[in-house]
Amino acid sequence: MKTIEKESLETIPSLDLSYVIFFWKEYEPNSVLIAYKELVKRGYPISGNFYDKMAEFRKKHPFSAAENEVL
Repeated sequence: MKTIEKESLETIPSLDLSYVIFFWKEYEPNSVLIAYKELVKRGYPISGNFYDKMAEFRKKHPFSAAENEVL
């Protein structure tokens, strides 16, 4: 599975981070959470299909105490 490191976030365009959400099954769950947090921080519009993909992800990966630290 693919990963995203917090240290590399500044160099990743928002569009690329949104792909992590759309293709969340290809990424480590922590990477999806990191991408989501960064997109929210950047004010990226979260609606429609984007929201649906995060809902799919959340059904498979509910919040845990460790994930709350990421968010």
